[in-house]
Amino acid sequence: MISFDYFQYLIKRQWEQMIISLAWMLPARLVYWCALRVNAHATSGKYDDQVVPELKAMEALERWANDKM
Repeated sequence: MISFDYFQYLIKRQWEQMIISLAWMLPARLVYWCALRVNAHATSGKYDDQVVPELKAMEALERWANDKM
């Protein structure tokens, strides 16, 4: 018998796969500007003391997720 937790996992996994597929279909220019927006957010405001070349992509995404989501 399939547990309810496993069923929820399968639904979440399918949803994430759909979102990833959608992301790969986005126009390259839109993805480019989204990346610029995330990096701008990660180096301005309360993060204005950040040296841009030292910023790692995962740190920028973490800052975006913590502040915007």
